[in-house]
Amino acid sequence: MSRLQTKILSAINTGKLNPTKLGERRWYKYFISINELLWAGNFVDGYLIDIYSDDYKTKHLATYTLTYDMFKNKDVLNVNFEIEEHCKY
Repeated sequence: MSRLQTKILSAINTGKLNPTKLGERRWYKYFISINELLWAGNFVDGYLIDIYSDDYKTKHLATYTLTYDMFKNKDVLNVNFEIEEHCKY
């Protein structure tokens, strides 16, 4: 697990990043965009989190999918796309 992924998951678990607050905003030194993933019947199936380098979205650093694992009873952050050179942040 990369540092960026660890930072996001721990921020979600501690309440510093609320995935239910949709839209685009600054988050620490990053610019994030959060969208709902909807399942049939309008049930929320998770959240899509895009991470950019700054407000101008000059570099797309990562895309994560946040879902809830009912068997483990915790949030799971899956990596869809991630640039390895920026994972050291």
